[in-house]
Amino acid sequence: MKDQIRVRAIRITGAILLALGLLLGLKPLPVWAAPSINSRYYCLVEGATGQPILAKNANQERPVASTTKIMTGILVLEYADLDEIATVSQFASRTPQYSIGLRRGQELSLHELMKASLIKSSNDAAVVLAEHIAGDEEFFGHLMSKKAFALGAMRTHFRNASGLPQEGHYSTPFDLARISRYTLTQPYLAKMVATRQSSFKHPGYLQPLTINNTNNLLGSYPGADGIKTGTANEAGKCLIASATRSGRQLIAVVLKSSDRSGDCARLLDYGFKQTARSQIIDSGEVFKNVKVSKGQAAYAEIMPRSDLWLWLGEDKADIEKRIRMNYLLEAPLAAGYKVGEMDVFMEGQYVETIDLVTRKDIPREPHPLKRIILKLLSRSGQ
Repeated sequence: MKDQIRVRAIRITGAILLALGLLLGLKPLPVWAAPSINSRYYCLVEGATGQPILAKNANQERPVASTTKIMTGILVLEYADLDEIATVSQFASRTPQYSIGLRRGQELSLHELMKASLIKSSNDAAVVLAEHIAGDEEFFGHLMSKKAFALGAMRTHFRNASGLPQEGHYSTPFDLARISRYTLTQPYLAKMVATRQSSFKHPGYLQPLTINNTNNLLGSYPGADGIKTGTANEAGKCLIASATRSGRQLIAVVLKSSDRSGDCARLLDYGFKQTARSQIIDSGEVFKNVKVSKGQAAYAEIMPRSDLWLWLGEDKADIEKRIRMNYLLEAPLAAGYKVGEMDVFMEGQYVETIDLVTRKDIPREPHPLKRIILKLLSRSGQ
């Protein structure tokens, strides 16, 4: 009810502002217009459900630079203990920038390497993690791709642990959002990507180094709590940013942006300030009437089993409903009998499936002879 009141208030406010503007001779401006984003590849999604709110070219496969490292962190948690000690190989020590300067033969705990990889975005630390888990980085990339697919990121393929440019290494804004949603459900990873500053026990130094997170929104954007930057020539400047306010978490993804922090901040602002929950499906409304054979009623009223509410702004959302239903219905039918499903998509992304059910009981029509007998009996009883 509160959400419905909020939506109504937004619309009434917009109407009042528009009327005042017309009276004053001002040119009307759109209320709650979508933000201007520099990136051509972005999305904004609900953290809890993955529901898309805004998107542009969000299914386009692109290089994603060091945003790759969140998947590296996921696999390390799944395959190893963070207290394990890894040894830096010659190959890892030669990893291109950005590196934290690890040398062949040095030993570090996986926990320290995770800090260097996820907070400082060190490429050499990511390679050491990959080799420790899988023996070599190529096989680790294969494991990363399989995990991505298992999380529903089906337009993603990884070739290395760091995100350095390599043919066949790509993802999409929507896929990165899916991977990020999973990352943020893992307490260790969620804490790591939210850390602004930490110490790193570099084996080449007597004292720990202070490392700062490459995500500038941490500490500057209200509620920011993750997640990962990425920068490379072809990929450009990328950022996956998350923020939580009043228990609601949003995830913004921008690729190849000239202002990645600003783009993500504008997307998050739009989600928090300019959207409200709107009812898309009402379980109290009849969806369709379907003919029934051999029933006492000629048609069955079909209804959604449950309501569906989505976060929407004033901009028209691309919402699609795909119906799968049995049109060959035969009595008897009980109330609530499932006859089909409605798949709801928003911005081309699957949101939820709602069952379609009969509204009320439809008894089977009696045999003609039985009808005659019943009719005679009813007359005799009068």
